[in-house]
Amino acid sequence: MREPIGGRGVLEGAFALLEALDEHGGQAGLTQLVRATGLPKTTVHRLLDQLADLGAVERAGRGYRIGSRVFRLGRFWLPELRGLAKERLPSLSARMRASLVLVVPREGRALVAAGAVLPADDVPVWPGRPLPPGTAAGRLLAAHHPALAEPDTDALEIRAAGYAAETETITEGLCCAAVGIRTPDGRVGAALAAVLPARRDPVSAVAGLTSTARSFGAALAECSRPNRAG
Repeated sequence: MREPIGGRGVLEGAFALLEALDEHGGQAGLTQLVRATGLPKTTVHRLLDQLADLGAVERAGRGYRIGSRVFRLGRFWLPELRGLAKERLPSLSARMRASLVLVVPREGRALVAAGAVLPADDVPVWPGRPLPPGTAAGRLLAAHHPALAEPDTDALEIRAAGYAAETETITEGLCCAAVGIRTPDGRVGAALAAVLPARRDPVSAVAGLTSTARSFGAALAECSRPNRAG
């Protein structure tokens, strides 16, 4: 990557560093960030200093981590949808005895928006985290948004069935099922997934997910509407 000079290049370089920090678990050293972004060391050092002055990153020992300002700004991502998830997913999770994850298509990827995780499960539900390839939610969204992934041979079947499922594809001992959340105009704009022990049939979770997904449609439409504040 060429060294950013100004304008868009500076912004792209800054966001590349923030993405690299996220991919390293929120904290990384200078050498790791240079390697991850492909930017010259002097550019990385300069941009990190600027980001630190703005509160977007913080110095942590001999490295850097995501700063408080980024966290504060990120709290207002998809407020209607995440608010509804906070209100409804914990009770549904307890009733279904399954961890739940709400996923949206953004930036050409399937990103976690919210979730409710059972204590025994190790399911990462950090908002903004991209899903690894092959998840039920990712495949469900890719079936309706082909730009998210390589073409899936099961895309037509997923669209016809209205759900996607997988067993131990991502994590040993766990299976997953996902259904689409449709806006009032019929578009699938998000996915709701249940993570279950592999001994359970993931398809058994589809009915419970579908009834809840309907209630999320209006909130999803509100999130997608441009210039809501006028």
